[in-house]
Amino acid sequence: MPIRLVTQSISDALVASLRERIITDQISVGAPLTEASVSAQYDVARQTAKAAIARLVGEGLLERTAHRSARVPALDEARVRDLYFACAVVEVRGYQLLAQQRLLTEAVGRAHEAFLAAASGTDIASIVQTDAEFHRTLIDSLGSERLSRAHGLIINEIRLCLAQVQNAHLLGLEKISREHDGILAAVQDGDPDRAGELGQQHLEHAERKLLAHLRG
Repeated sequence: MPIRLVTQSISDALVASLRERIITDQISVGAPLTEASVSAQYDVARQTAKAAIARLVGEGLLERTAHRSARVPALDEARVRDLYFACAVVEVRGYQLLAQQRLLTEAVGRAHEAFLAAASGTDIASIVQTDAEFHRTLIDSLGSERLSRAHGLIINEIRLCLAQVQNAHLLGLEKISREHDGILAAVQDGDPDRAGELGQQHLEHAERKLLAHLRG
């Protein structure tokens, strides 16, 4: 029976549905995701399925090598370490710059509220999405198109890590919320060193938990 999509844009709805299934482990790591299977499951044209898969490859939630179908990439230690390293390079310095200017936009406040609302529920896809959006909005506040583009590529892919952390219950949402609060408070207080330190600790907590889980 076809999976029905509920939005005006079939293309966007298809991407959103596949993204949610990847984040919630409904699409298994390493299992091929083909245009034919997506087209049949959702009752959409092959071209629509192809475009959706390409978008998710661009987001880092799927990967495709030569002559192979797209697949959800496996998280190994090297990938996790590199993702968190890249994220820290951008975010830690970004938070320091925001603190120097005491720059907290209304968009950041809305993103924080959206995460808190998601964290009060059990929808992992929503929790992961709003968590990623919180960090994306902070970096976007700096007003650099190129920095936002670079960070966007990293944060899109790191959603696989965020999802694994939540699916395996590795880090409590209350702790994540407190760490977000700390970063915002340091920015508001104009304390660059504290903002950077808390940003680094926030990433390291999640990285350590995830690496220990992968080793286990």
